[in-house]
Amino acid sequence: MRHAIQQLTAPPCTATAPSRPGELLGRRHELADLRQTLGSARLVTLTGQGGIGKTALARAAAADHERVRREDTWAVDLADLVDPELLGHSVAGALGVRLAHGSAGAGDVAHAVADRAGLLVLDGCEAMLDEAVELVAVLLATAPRLRVLATSQRQLGVTGEVVVPIGPLADEDAQALFVARASAALPTFRLTEDNAAAVAELCAELEGVPLAVELAAARILVLTPRGILDRLDNSVGDRQRLLAKGARDAPPRQRSLRASLEATSRLCTPDERLLWARLSVFTGGFPLEAAEVVCAGDGLDAVDVLDLVDGLLEKSVLTRDDDGASYVRFRMPESLRAYAAGELTGDQQRDGRDRHLAWYADLVRRATAESFGPGQVGWLRTLRREHGNLRAALRHAVGEPRRAAQALEMVPALEAYWAVTAQLGEARHWLARAMEVVEADPGTRARGLATAAWAATLQGEPDVGRSLLDEAVALLAGGAAADGAVRGRVLLADALVTTWGGSPAEALAPLELAVAEARTAGDRPLESSALVLLGVCRGLSGDPDGAGAALQACVDLTGPAGEVHVRSYALSALGVLALLRGDLDAAATLERQALVMATELGDRSLTALVLEALALVAAAEPHRVHAATLLGAAGAVWRQLGVDPDAVPHLSSCRRDSEERAGIDRGDAAFRAAFQRGAELTDERVLALALERTPVEEAPEEQVLLTRRELEVADLVGAGLSNRDIAEQLVISQRTVESHVDHILRKLGFGSRTQVAAWVAEREARRR
Repeated sequence: MRHAIQQLTAPPCTATAPSRPGELLGRRHELADLRQTLGSARLVTLTGQGGIGKTALARAAAADHERVRREDTWAVDLADLVDPELLGHSVAGALGVRLAHGSAGAGDVAHAVADRAGLLVLDGCEAMLDEAVELVAVLLATAPRLRVLATSQRQLGVTGEVVVPIGPLADEDAQALFVARASAALPTFRLTEDNAAAVAELCAELEGVPLAVELAAARILVLTPRGILDRLDNSVGDRQRLLAKGARDAPPRQRSLRASLEATSRLCTPDERLLWARLSVFTGGFPLEAAEVVCAGDGLDAVDVLDLVDGLLEKSVLTRDDDGASYVRFRMPESLRAYAAGELTGDQQRDGRDRHLAWYADLVRRATAESFGPGQVGWLRTLRREHGNLRAALRHAVGEPRRAAQALEMVPALEAYWAVTAQLGEARHWLARAMEVVEADPGTRARGLATAAWAATLQGEPDVGRSLLDEAVALLAGGAAADGAVRGRVLLADALVTTWGGSPAEALAPLELAVAEARTAGDRPLESSALVLLGVCRGLSGDPDGAGAALQACVDLTGPAGEVHVRSYALSALGVLALLRGDLDAAATLERQALVMATELGDRSLTALVLEALALVAAAEPHRVHAATLLGAAGAVWRQLGVDPDAVPHLSSCRRDSEERAGIDRGDAAFRAAFQRGAELTDERVLALALERTPVEEAPEEQVLLTRRELEVADLVGAGLSNRDIAEQLVISQRTVESHVDHILRKLGFGSRTQVAAWVAEREARRR
């Protein structure tokens, strides 16, 4: 009788059945990993921002669990519950037990289901975290054969919990999701050559967040993919209005982007929401120390930022990014950043951007002061990580006449950074914008013009460089107050433009003056740069001894200081001098030292130059196939940089003369085959080849033109993986793998996978 009364008085059950695995697009690796984790852990929590796909993955994992382990599964959506007191009834009802009113405490539920075996999915635990934690803890203690898979924007913190963070979809999966949802909404929609690029850009703009991708796809009835993308501008209102057409039967938090964001906001304390809003000024992430300075004040103490960041991490507003040793940064997805920015007034946004600019201007000053030394590589890595913030700071500076002078100081100070990262065009952009809106003092303007002239010349526009330089020279000639460092920079830029114009001998005098000005000013970075160019110009002017003296002086200056960037160019130039005098061992040693430095710095331009020099060494030894392979790899780097080395004065003629002396024939069939192979190699393989002391001439089959992807597939075939396994590892379709395997067999002239495996093993043995 009592059991019958419990059934009659129980509230409606809000449990839902798990979805089928076929409904999940992408997440193959996550699903496979989750299957293993659920086999060993009794409590697994999927965490991540709202809309990231935790629910879909949990439902698919439950269905997979039921199929593989032959156990019952149940699912309860906590976000649908209007009252925490209904949680116990809902869980008990899902497991087939009815509880009377007043008997739905955690202990009552646990006692009622103590004998159950299977997997319970608790979806949206952040909606009532305390109640969920209490219930889960008692369930795990009382029902030993019950496992729990929870989804939450916050981890539960229960003993034994395994937390699995869920990130965005891979590019291919996000695009597949868009196409699937768009095709469902508009059956005539197809992915074509005309719209594929727009779909890829759209999914990238939405950062692979499944909810955002699905909401965007819902607009396909009215807009093309390009039209949807065009409306995803920086206006938070436009983005949120656009992404607001979710399925009517979806939970309220999944019917629009704004609803999802508001649900997240409700999880936060007032101080956390305030910090969230102020953090919206950062682009591409931020370090904690930046947040403590930029976001503190006006009701938020700097000492509290640490705990508030911790809280936002816990609620999946922020994600953590680190290298495991030297740095920790935090990121905010763009949708959350735009939402938070919309919570600030115009004055608040401007004040935040001012503080942000001040922080990054100081960062640049510190980098400049400390880069000529052992910290140079670390600073370049820091600047790379902070590029988005540097760009945002400069954008704010050039948009405010009262701040533009800061841009005119920051950009020239970052010369080495722009050069190493091959972003000279961006440096020119910011300088041009700054000089349009600010009346800087003549010395600062002359420094900016010299940097712009230097960048334009290196981009192959020496005429533009000369025009900019003429203005800088006129400023200094007119009596502008400028220190020796500014005069030296103008002289250095002048020498570069002159050299590029075909007159290296005429550049010698300004370079010697630049060295003198640098020494007087105590500017070691300027002195080292001027010495390198002086060495190059002396060499081009027929003075190899003078060239060697200048380059060695640069090495002597930079080496003890621990500087890497300028020294790497000096070593490479010394290697070329050694090659010209026939000392192949010295040339190879110097070039390899420079290559290691270039790799450490990420300097692609120097990498290409060194590969070409090492190719000439190899050809002279002679190792012709090795030389052609290195030239092919160098050509690939030049193409990536958008540089035509044959268009560079002196470099092109020197290349042709050197190749002729080395007996390199670019028209030879064997050369072309090896050159193409070099262009297809990975960066890691190129580095290994270039650093080989005694290159092994490769067998004819090594010259077969397998693409980079085909080489990857061949290696996996050699490892014994099936086509299906290869598809999962490379995240491509099985049909694509089959096509690659067919191409490999045809190109190698083989008839079986066993032959491919043997070829891979032989190839690796030769390389060892």
